[in-house]
Amino acid sequence: MPSLYIHIPFCQKKCFYCSFIVTVGQDHRIDSYLDCLAQEAERYRDTLIETVYLGGGTPSYLNRDQLQKFLTTIRQKFKFTSNCEWTLEANPEGLDLEKAKLLYDLGINRISLGVQSLNDRYLKYLGRCHDARRAADAFQILRQAGFRNINVDLMYSFPGQTDREIKEDVLSLTSLGSEHLSLYTLTIEENSRFYARRIKLDSNENQARQYELVVSFLESTEFKQYEISNFAKPGKESQHNLNYWQGGDYIGLGVSAHSHRAETRFWNASKTNMYMTRIQQQQSPLEGEEKLSAHQRLMELILFGLRMNQGVHIEEVGKKVGCVLDAARGQIIDELIGQGFLFREKGYLKTSLKGRLVLDEISSRLI
Repeated sequence: MPSLYIHIPFCQKKCFYCSFIVTVGQDHRIDSYLDCLAQEAERYRDTLIETVYLGGGTPSYLNRDQLQKFLTTIRQKFKFTSNCEWTLEANPEGLDLEKAKLLYDLGINRISLGVQSLNDRYLKYLGRCHDARRAADAFQILRQAGFRNINVDLMYSFPGQTDREIKEDVLSLTSLGSEHLSLYTLTIEENSRFYARRIKLDSNENQARQYELVVSFLESTEFKQYEISNFAKPGKESQHNLNYWQGGDYIGLGVSAHSHRAETRFWNASKTNMYMTRIQQQQSPLEGEEKLSAHQRLMELILFGLRMNQGVHIEEVGKKVGCVLDAARGQIIDELIGQGFLFREKGYLKTSLKGRLVLDEISSRLI
């Protein structure tokens, strides 16, 4: 059964991490975009869905009527398993108790809250609209509304951030009592305000050391790491993301959304106006597609598997896709094991902490 990802890239101000800007007097664009999503969903009518993820921006920005109409429409287009995981991304400033209760009543059962930090200095540095108090209040609002599965995002390794500040932020965030936590480091995207200001990130060595620090602290709590950047309390792992990492099928709706079905990857137009125009003119929103070979599938499953704590059973995934790992890559893996970056345990190939710090380099060697 595939997962469903719906890209809703709205925000209340111009941010470096959003691609669709809604300004005063342009709210009609939201309704038009939601209509386009509903039309695209018609292409997959009655598909049985196991997980739903509403994100890629700030879907909590939608007003009550928009949320109710859109989620009702999506429920009518697809079929869903009885235990379907419904996740919605939300920012603290976009939540009040009335909206949180509406989301809960509409069937959203998991919230990913974009806290980022509980240090007001770094929230201001990021240009976020909320402060630490507002973030904590938003979390409690979600609890009052009935949510018992909440993820919070934590960003660390800001330029000049001290170990003490990181520890304090981790402690503050875990004290909220969420069921899941996702880690991010600050990245500098071209054309962002950080890029324009020529912000310099800390060295890779210092970022790696701080990653070890965060992981070590979180492992001393109820959180258990199950993927390189994700931690959960028992039974609260993100089923949507696990589907990605385990090579499952998924349907993407919206601008830039990617899909994977029947060993084919395809993606929508990357510009909002182009996506909407194509949908409104009854044309396909697709911008491209790629048929994956058995070898490509095998390598993807290996690389995704190395991100997860459980690792990857190369022989089993090889049988799944009908391909055997070639001798040259097998030798590279043996070398990485000898160097302490990878290890084998009960038939599974896993990444050591040392290896996780250079996983991108490991992936490039294997590709």
